[in-house]
Amino acid sequence: MTDSSLLMIFIGIVAISFLVQCIAWIVLARTVQRLASRVEEMGEGLSRTTEALSEKVEGFLSSMRTSAENLKTLQENLTATSEVIQKRVVSVDRFLSDATDSARLQIIRIQDTVDMACRRTEYAIDLLYRGVLRPVSEASAIMNGLRAGLAVLLRRANPPAVGARREDEEMFI
Repeated sequence: MTDSSLLMIFIGIVAISFLVQCIAWIVLARTVQRLASRVEEMGEGLSRTTEALSEKVEGFLSSMRTSAENLKTLQENLTATSEVIQKRVVSVDRFLSDATDSARLQIIRIQDTVDMACRRTEYAIDLLYRGVLRPVSEASAIMNGLRAGLAVLLRRANPPAVGARREDEEMFI
């Protein structure tokens, strides 16, 4: 084999390898092209999904903002209401405290009035006894004594009747 035939074989091998390489590059280019179109399709789908998700997140955030604003308003209303209720409770407590104190003073005054009325009644009864009943009873005793004395002087007295009267008075006392 001569050099020129070796060179021809070698050039043929290189030509075949270039041909295989070109075919490989063409197949690779088509595969990359298909892969690029798939990636592009996936990117578009991902983009659409991302946009839809973004819209849903924005809607959710918007509703959350609205809810937060409503909760803030509700919190402010509850705070104002609790302050009003607290002021009213304090006012009612003061009123009840004042009413209780006033009622206690009135009860003490009534007790003092009843005690004073009882003392005055006892004093009036004592005065009545000393000023009226005792003198009347003493006058009655004096009159009985005078009658008995006159009866003895006039001899009209009935000694058993005087004794019966004494027994009745002793039983009464």
